[in-house]
Amino acid sequence: MNEQKLISKKDTLERMGISYGQLYRWRRKGLIPESWFIRRSTFTGQETFFPEEKILARIERIVSLKENCSLDQLAARITEKVDKKLEVAFSKLRELGWLDKELMEPCGVGDEEASVALERAFSLGVLHEISAAGRKEEIGLVKRTLDLALADSLVERVREQRSLLHLLRKRVGATGISAEISIVVIAPGGATFDPDIESVHVVDLAVVLDKIKLNLIKEEK
Repeated sequence: MNEQKLISKKDTLERMGISYGQLYRWRRKGLIPESWFIRRSTFTGQETFFPEEKILARIERIVSLKENCSLDQLAARITEKVDKKLEVAFSKLRELGWLDKELMEPCGVGDEEASVALERAFSLGVLHEISAAGRKEEIGLVKRTLDLALADSLVERVREQRSLLHLLRKRVGATGISAEISIVVIAPGGATFDPDIESVHVVDLAVVLDKIKLNLIKEEK
C-alpha cells in the first residue's frame, strides 16, 4: 500500500511537452536527482520510470523559471542546502494555497505576518496535504508528530532520503467493545504496516519541501 506511483519516461515527455534532450540536460545539471531515474523491467525490456508527483512538479517549476534564470543558476539554487532559519514570504504561502484558517493557528501562522519560518511553512504545507482526508483530531496528531520530528532535524533528513508521512487507522476491540485508533508515522519509502491497518493518506515530504524551495527561487526574481 506504500508503493509510490510511477510514470514512464515516454509518458512524462508527452505529458509535459519536453524533449529527451531537455530531460537529460536537466539531469546532468542536477536539476533532476539521479535517484528519480528508476529502471524497471517491462514486457518490451528495460524502461525508465519516475516518481510521478515529484517529476511532474519539478519539470513544471523548471519550465516556469528557466526563462529568467540560467540552468547553472537554477541548479545551484535548487540543490543548495536549506537554512533552517530561512523565512518564507506570506504571499508565497497564499500562492501555494496553504492559508487555511483552521490550519494556520496550529502552525503559529498569523494574518499579520510578512513571513514565517521555514519549519512553520513546511508544517502548514503538510497539514494542507492531509486535511482533505484527515479528521480534525487527526490533524492535531499530525501536527504533534511533525513538531517532534522537526525538533529531530526532519528537514535535513527529508533532503537525504525519501520520507513519507502516513495517516493510518486501525480498528481494535476487546470484550465486545470496538474502537478505531488513528496513527501517524513518518518513515522512509517502502515501509510496510500491519495489513489490518487502513492507509488514509500519504504525504511525500520531499514534494512539500520542493514546493517551498522552488517558490523561494521564483520570489528572488
